[in-house]
Amino acid sequence: MAGTKHRLSKIRKEAARLFSLERGIQKSVLILNLAALLGLLYLSLPTAFSSGIGPYQKILMGLLALFLAANYFQQVVVMRLRSQWAALEEQSAYDGLTRAFNRDSFEDIMEEEISRARRYKVPLSLCILDLDGFKTYNDTYGHPQGDRLLADFSARVLKAIRSADCLARFGGDEFCVLLPHTDLGNAEKFLNRMMTEVQEWMDISFSAGVTAFQPSDDGLAFISRADLALYQAKREGKNRIRSLLSESGREVLVNF
Repeated sequence: MAGTKHRLSKIRKEAARLFSLERGIQKSVLILNLAALLGLLYLSLPTAFSSGIGPYQKILMGLLALFLAANYFQQVVVMRLRSQWAALEEQSAYDGLTRAFNRDSFEDIMEEEISRARRYKVPLSLCILDLDGFKTYNDTYGHPQGDRLLADFSARVLKAIRSADCLARFGGDEFCVLLPHTDLGNAEKFLNRMMTEVQEWMDISFSAGVTAFQPSDDGLAFISRADLALYQAKREGKNRIRSLLSESGREVLVNF
């Protein structure tokens, strides 16, 4: 507390020096946030203007100082709360390990993109990626190394996608990539590039299922079709891409 008093004394002297108000009526209010000193509100009237001021005016001056200090404190609290809320929102939207979106956030984003694709008749593709043999890798090298692999894989995909694209960790070692304004052919090219890069730089491969949005799709149908394509890729031997199209109400598997 002695240190705080010393700082306040210096602040008062500096205010008086700046405004040439060595004498007259002075009011100061500490602006505190629990034990933290946020600032000091300093009001002063020079002697030339304060000679005719009575006790009631002095009280009003003190109340004004309190009002201004309270308003400042409120603004500081609001700004800090907004900052903390934004940080919490960001934390709740992302997977802590991989920094990809979490499943809940991804589903919200996907619904928005589906609405946009349906309204403006623009292409939209969905890829589901699954690391091949991840359980064996985890059992062999341990969970910390497995976590590091997931984080590295996510970082490579995040680096490869556009700002409009969305990567999410859908669960375990399964990731979803939503590609707005991207048809099926370009989505497959993206996956092939990613597959080549992962094989060159990492000790693991992945399989992927990809599909293109159809106007009749809802979110569940869209994801289910991509997931079925992924299942087919896994069943055929992994380390490959399979595409599933919806034509006239039936699903058609496309091999690449």
